Amino acid sequence: MIATRIGWLLLEVMMIGYFLYFGSGTAFILAIAMILIPVLTLPLSFYLRNKIKMSVTAELNVRKGDSGNFAIILENPTPWPVLRMQCIILTENQLNREEQKFLIRTWLPPKGRQEISAEAGSSYCGRIKISAAKVMLFDCFGLIGISCKPEAAAYMTVQPDTFEMEVALRPDAGTNDDSDVYSEQKPGNDMTETFQIREYVPGDSMRQMHWKLSNKFDRLIVRDPSLPIIRNVLIFWERTGETGEPDIIDAQAEIIVTLCKSLLENSIQFTVGWNDTDRNLCILHEIRDTEELVGIIPRLMRATGCSSGVSGAELLLQTGEHALCGHMVYLAQNPGQGAEQLYDYGSVAMVIGGETPMDGARTFDAVNYKEQLSQIDI
Repeated sequence: MIATRIGWLLLEVMMIGYFLYFGSGTAFILAIAMILIPVLTLPLSFYLRNKIKMSVTAELNVRKGDSGNFAIILENPTPWPVLRMQCIILTENQLNREEQKFLIRTWLPPKGRQEISAEAGSSYCGRIKISAAKVMLFDCFGLIGISCKPEAAAYMTVQPDTFEMEVALRPDAGTNDDSDVYSEQKPGNDMTETFQIREYVPGDSMRQMHWKLSNKFDRLIVRDPSLPIIRNVLIFWERTGETGEPDIIDAQAEIIVTLCKSLLENSIQFTVGWNDTDRNLCILHEIRDTEELVGIIPRLMRATGCSSGVSGAELLLQTGEHALCGHMVYLAQNPGQGAEQLYDYGSVAMVIGGETPMDGARTFDAVNYKEQLSQIDI
């Protein structure tokens, strides 16, 4: 755009000089026309600014370090052309506020459309919002710009990596882990309920033998015990007290998703929650299967943190007390106000990644968190 303006200025100076030196009427007319055209097309730009339509499409999921495709689609429903158009496209990782800007210059024919493709991604997991930060309509010389703000956005989730983690529930006389719901996918150790009936294979316990059916079919039949599904678990991600370091935010995101995945692999249903720092709300979701976990990941990946304010622990105690239960994991960079009060409700595994000390907490850093948290007792 600067080159176009410089070219216009040089041409204008040339026309004026030609008129002054040679007295050329044609040069004078051209010089006046080059000044009037941007002014006269100004009403058209004001008209077009409210007519231009924009939409954004993007890949739903990408891996960390990879790029995903997105497209900016511009439509002009009017019989007038858009001679010059400049768009600044902003991609923002909503989890850690990482930003990137793209500059697009184009034009739109009458009753036409343009589709501009580009790529976006991040080395950190999170949800990337792709939107137009600024759109300007210009005259043919690029001198006078009129702001245009078509509302459009698309979202791309950079999926967190997961790692090996063993999760065990601590036996606690003060909690009730009894369940009348059993897994339909895998057997367990509750002999009071039968998971399936099958033929005996070497190594089966004699306690599993179903003698009545064995006598009836004249071959050894065993019954596998069922696996009770435990729901007495809360996983909470504290988003207040963040220092804004993208590496530690990335580590926390991978930890919470890995923890949720490990619980489901053990047929443990649970509630996952975090605090929405923009609205001071406590967000809670019950997770019963992998499909529900996959569905909640985009929301987890936009859980923006803040350095100060109302802590998630306080919001949980005030508005989410119904979710407090016998087994809890409290994940934070730095523990928030009220975190220690969670001990009054059940067994709490404090998982802390910052420099604020807390008695009995498991600590991790952005480099070694996979080894440090390969096993968690809740």
